[in-house]
Amino acid sequence: MRKLAYITVMLILLIALTACPPINKKPSASDVRISGDTVTGQKVKGEYTFLDPEQEPEGASEYKWYRSDKADGTSLESIPSATKREYLLTSQDAGKFMYFEVIPVDIKGKAGDPVKSAASTIVVAGPSFEIIDATLNRNSLGSFVVKANNLGEINAFEVVLEFDTEYMTSPGIVQSLVGGLMIVKQPSESVIHVAVAGLKDLDVQNTELLRVFVNVLDKAGNTEIVFSEYVSEGNVKFSTGVIPEISGLDLSDTGKITIQ
Repeated sequence: MRKLAYITVMLILLIALTACPPINKKPSASDVRISGDTVTGQKVKGEYTFLDPEQEPEGASEYKWYRSDKADGTSLESIPSATKREYLLTSQDAGKFMYFEVIPVDIKGKAGDPVKSAASTIVVAGPSFEIIDATLNRNSLGSFVVKANNLGEINAFEVVLEFDTEYMTSPGIVQSLVGGLMIVKQPSESVIHVAVAGLKDLDVQNTELLRVFVNVLDKAGNTEIVFSEYVSEGNVKFSTGVIPEISGLDLSDTGKITIQ
């Protein structure tokens, strides 16, 4: 009897020592979709329901965004910088369908299968500023144009631009293409600030606003001009904007300048 009891105890211990740990099953995501207004300059958000077989909480799930000309889930173009649940729609997304993808990950780091949303509604162009691409010659006085889209009626605007001083410098010459009273400032070697007022309810839809002149240096190549901001000596922040103020103003466009 004692021998049987001893064997039973040993068998129990052996089973306990050699038993496999429980398998951590993959989590999953369902009801993957996109919420928010599909207008450039606005944020959209990826929504989903996290599911885990062991009821583990969600960990560091991974996100991706795509754009496409098609609403059937094909011809997807990945957006490398878009790795968060929220995404700011830019001028590059206008006329496109957006897709959100989630890879669910539980608190232990176990990843599930990626799941994509259906196509969003088509992205429409909202209010935006744009720097028109240009090709300029070395060692010359060149220029580029700043335009605005879908602003409606405005009384004034200001534009803050930043450029690479290895390729160009600013002579402080700017032409307003819409009239008004203009002030030009250069707070640093690489930044130019232009303010135009007195426009008397100018209706801006697809309108060229400024021609900005630059001294092109003796360096061929490709460079960019971007919308920027700065803080003055009086601690006042300046950036591109309009009066009356418009929410969701898209300033993501980059002017691509080729110097030959």
